[in-house]
Amino acid sequence: MQSAKAANGASGGLRAKAGAFFGRFGEVMGNLVLGALYFLLLGPVAVVARLLSDPLRRRRPADSAFLPWSEENDTLTQGRRQG
Repeated sequence: MQSAKAANGASGGLRAKAGAFFGRFGEVMGNLVLGALYFLLLGPVAVVARLLSDPLRRRRPADSAFLPWSEENDTLTQGRRQG
């Protein structure tokens, strides 16, 4: 009877250690896979978007450096509606 408990306790400890190891291994592999997906999928999209867009209009237009006037805030009340 005593040997059965000892054998069961030893395998229970081994299972706990294996479970802890594989749990940590799964966390590390998950982080590696998600990191690889981030750099392989989102990285190229971000590079292309950065090369093709100019949200701050830092590049000068080919014909002129002036921007056309927009008349959306000519009056004081329209200017106050901007928030």
